[in-house]
Amino acid sequence: MIRFFKFIFFLAINVYSQSNNIAQRLGYDVNDKLLIIHADDIGVSHSVNVASFKAFKSGAISSGSIMMPCPWVLEVAEFSINNPNYDLGLHLTITSEWKNYKWDGITSSNEIKSLLSNNYFYDNTNDIKKYADAEEIRKEIQSQIDFAKKIGINPTHLDSHMGALSVRPDIIKVYLEVGKTNRIPVFTPIQFKPLLEKINWDQSEIVWVDKYFMMNGNGVSEDKWFDFYANIISNIKSGLNVILVHLGKDNEELKAVTIDHPAFGSKWRSLDLKVLESQEFKDLLLKNNIKVINWRDIKRVLYP
Repeated sequence: MIRFFKFIFFLAINVYSQSNNIAQRLGYDVNDKLLIIHADDIGVSHSVNVASFKAFKSGAISSGSIMMPCPWVLEVAEFSINNPNYDLGLHLTITSEWKNYKWDGITSSNEIKSLLSNNYFYDNTNDIKKYADAEEIRKEIQSQIDFAKKIGINPTHLDSHMGALSVRPDIIKVYLEVGKTNRIPVFTPIQFKPLLEKINWDQSEIVWVDKYFMMNGNGVSEDKWFDFYANIISNIKSGLNVILVHLGKDNEELKAVTIDHPAFGSKWRSLDLKVLESQEFKDLLLKNNIKVINWRDIKRVLYP
């Protein structure tokens, strides 16, 4: 009997390990360094779209995600239809942070009142945490998925603009449930573990992102922008890693969109693009034996 329980315990651990070791499931070695180079905010403006499409075509990024409520999303749909091999997910959006450039939801406003202020999404996540009704969030993010499919986009994954879907346990539960219902992988960094324990979520179903990186801009001067990303690549560990970047052209359109907001502004985004497209950055990936993958690969093994 003891042997039997040992076997069951071993089997459970083995199944858990297999479900979480995405490297082996994708055909890589367990110790390989996997990296998704991911561009956020596609669809927010023409400038961001142009830069992101360019980065896809040059191989500078392996993945990107779309803000469905934003004005330039139809341009992304056209790109996706014409370029079906590029990895595009949804940057599920329930905030609208720019000063003079706003949006609301895909869902009728009278169905998501708790998510709106002056007819637009809140400009911060604290108000989401205080006021948002989780079921209204469910309606809205499902509407974003449905709209994406309606206009020809087949999402490879889901992630959250400004991290707004991780501010409360009940909200993250909705986020994960919507992903599971639609059979779409959800970006789930290891930092979410305490939240998932609070909602008793089956963690064996999760593809954990072991480490994610994002430029925060604090004290990073323009001439050190490359060094910031080079340091990440040179020190990446085995497991599933994600670099989140924000791309755009430093032009009048994007300057107007991001006015009074230098963080993630037009200059910032043009610097991200410059680094990723540089031969030096691509050489670093090779030198450090980084395996660049995308969310479509993960979706294929998670939901065959």
